[in-house]
Amino acid sequence: MLLELKALHDELRAAIAELQAQTAKSVPDQAGLPLARLKVVRASGRRKAMIDCTITPSLHNVSGEDAGRMRDLRHASCDLAVETSQHIARWTMNSILADWEGYRGATANMARIMLRRIDDESAILYPLLERRAA
Repeated sequence: MLLELKALHDELRAAIAELQAQTAKSVPDQAGLPLARLKVVRASGRRKAMIDCTITPSLHNVSGEDAGRMRDLRHASCDLAVETSQHIARWTMNSILADWEGYRGATANMARIMLRRIDDESAILYPLLERRAA
C-alpha cells in the first residue's frame, strides 16, 4: 500500500508540474491545457480513492493521537474537494481565455494547496503504513 500511495503522490506531483508548465506560458494552449487539467483531476481522484477506500479502512488499530491526525486529514480532504470543485467550476475554458492572468494566479494557489496536501498525507500516512507493513 505504501509503495502504491507514493506512486500516486509522484503521479500527482508530475501532473501538477505539467499544469504549472502550461500556466507558465504567456497565452493558453487550448489543446495542452485541458489535458494537463484532466491529468491533475484524474491523479487526484485516484489518490483520494485509495486513501478513502483502501488505506483508511486498513488503519483501524492506531493510537488515539494517530486517529485524530487521520480524522483531521479526512476533514481537510473534504475542504480541499470543495475548493477544487469550485476552482474547476469557476475556471471553464471560456473563463480561462477571458482572464488568463486570473486563472494563472488561481491555479498557482491551488497547486500550492495540493502540494501541501501531499506533504501532509506523506507525513501522516507513510509512517503508519510503514508500521503496518513491519
